[in-house]
Parts: sequence; structure tokens; C-alpha cells
Amino acid sequence: QHLFFTCPVARIVWRSIGVVLGTDTCPSNYWQYFVWCHKYLPRKQTFYTVGLAATCWAIWLARNRATFEKKQIKTPFEIVFSLCFFLLYWTGLHQGEDAKELRTGAE
Repeated sequence: QHLFFTCPVARIVWRSIGVVLGTDTCPSNYWQYFVWCHKYLPRKQTFYTVGLAATCWAIWLARNRATFEKKQIKTPFEIVFSLCFFLLYWTGLHQGEDAKELRTGAE
């Protein structure tokens, strides 16, 4: 939970996502994430897991680079840009309107 939700860098990432969704709240754990999504993206259940995966993957990669490659995280927005890239890349796994909506959300 700490790495993905409550560490200071992760909090900034989640708050940034919250701003895009129109809220100043952010989840502190996995369960709160799904409640948060249901509240701020009520008709987009298809994207809940994709969003969680992209965000956690981007945080994980940034922390690994900082830990193992000694590449410091200059700004949490690097992580936000990475997760947007993952979402754009993963639009290829969706079809039709879902792909269009996921692309729009990532951009």
C-alpha cells in the first residue's frame, strides 16, 4: 500500500489524477481506489483496472530506477507522463468507443 498509495511521491501522482477528475481527494489503498473511481468515473468501470495498472506500473518503474539505477525522480509528473504513455499504448488492446475514450483520457 505504501509504495503505490501513501508515499509522498505516490500521493502527488494520485492528487494530480484527482485534479483531472475534478476532486482534491485521492485514494490511500486499493479499496479506496475503486470507490474513488466509482464516484468520479461512474460509467467507466472498464477502465478502473487499466488505470490502476498504468499508475502502479509507472510508480513501480520510477522507484526501481531510483533504487537500482540511482536515477532520482526529478518530479512526480514524470510518473504521470509515464502512466499516460502506458494508457495510450494500451489503447491498442481495446476496440471502438473504449479505445477512443481511453485515448482521450490519456491525452
